[in-house]
Amino acid sequence: MSEGEQTCVALALFLTELATASFASTLVFDDPVSSLDHRWRQKVAERLVEEAEHRQIIIFTHDLVFLNDLQTLANRRGVQHKETSLSRSGSGAGIVEDGLPWVGQRLPQRLDALEKEARAAKALFDTLNDDAYADSAAKFYNRLRSTWERALEDVAFCNVVHRHRDYINAKDLKKVTALEIADVEAWEAGYKVCCDITDAHDPARGRNASPPPPADLQKHVQDLGTWVTSLRGRHKQIP
Repeated sequence: MSEGEQTCVALALFLTELATASFASTLVFDDPVSSLDHRWRQKVAERLVEEAEHRQIIIFTHDLVFLNDLQTLANRRGVQHKETSLSRSGSGAGIVEDGLPWVGQRLPQRLDALEKEARAAKALFDTLNDDAYADSAAKFYNRLRSTWERALEDVAFCNVVHRHRDYINAKDLKKVTALEIADVEAWEAGYKVCCDITDAHDPARGRNASPPPPADLQKHVQDLGTWVTSLRGRHKQIP
């Protein structure tokens, strides 16, 4: 058998034995879907969420697609769940933080993080730390740009099509009709600001442009928050 097939058999045997057990102790899985294709990964997610209705399940994984399957299934079955991130830095490994890393965060968490980054950047500006402020502003607009892109998927298109899913959420398709020309123009304007400032582009050296002032950082993240709130408010009015 292949490595993936061996993993499937081992999990099936373990969960079969577990079904006959009288105890409900916590189970810990370390990347249980390693080497599995999307079909079996989905089946494992379904089984673990089902088991989580009766006992605590702790899952370590690097696979965001698998994580998305777990979240979707848990929400569908009403199973409580919590995401925690483990990371490492120059100060050491095993750093524990609530929530997901940036790439996996949903819009509310990203907006909150961006507001905090804007305040932190202002502190650098106020202490006349120009180089550090310029680096912080560039990082801020990189992340703001990616969040405008995420908002297009999650809000404008109502998660009808999700890059982590293998199905289309057709029941929310009618909510897409809330999108108006003014929303599109606001999205384009907010996105263009980020593209003009991000360090993904090399600016003309002759211009030697300064980064935007802290007030602009705060305004631009608020613009995105207003855009999201406005659209979601109209979504709720659609039966």
